[in-house]
Amino acid sequence: MKLRAALLALLVGLSTAAVSSCGKKESMEKTSQAETEKAPMPEPLTALNNQKSENSNLPPGHPKLPPGHPPINGNMNMGMPPGHPQVDKNIMAMHSGKNMTKFDRPIRIPKEVTKTWKSATLDIVDKTSGKVVKEFKVHNGETVKYGGLEIKVLYIVPHLVLDNGYTSASNEPQNPAILVEVKENGKTIYAGPIYQKFPAMYNINHPRYVLILKGISKEG
Repeated sequence: MKLRAALLALLVGLSTAAVSSCGKKESMEKTSQAETEKAPMPEPLTALNNQKSENSNLPPGHPKLPPGHPPINGNMNMGMPPGHPQVDKNIMAMHSGKNMTKFDRPIRIPKEVTKTWKSATLDIVDKTSGKVVKEFKVHNGETVKYGGLEIKVLYIVPHLVLDNGYTSASNEPQNPAILVEVKENGKTIYAGPIYQKFPAMYNINHPRYVLILKGISKEG
């Protein structure tokens, strides 16, 4: 009788332990499932890369931008004329006029444009004083001189764009510019465009003077 009672007690104990273990396992599985549901899904690599890019230009200590927020890095292309290729801050120096001693792409100005637009008003400004020291009315192909500079106006363009070369998108003065070749003491110091609306984007590499296009005209 004692042996049977002992065996019965052992069986009851094992059964209780099994039920307890099963309950704990089920409870752990539920907890794990709940934690998984609460945990955010990992971002795709593209989203992570975008987020890194969006936060790369923030000042130190600035809170990170949420995923999908547009980057706050300043638009390097604001102020660019219509049709200008998109540029970033690493190549902006290439568009300041420095070291541009020859045209970097073909020139394809339509004949209708060259026949229509006959003259341009060009100012030479002293950087130190900000004053106009000389003003010229120039024509296609004409060369003017001042202070050791020789400025040859190659083309007068009403709507300059740079797609696959220098050309005019229309015959209307939407983005007036001139294409010039500038020499100092016989050496070319600049060859490129001078924009009326964006004079600082392309200009001569000179310590004292800067060229300003005041306007273009159909009159000679």
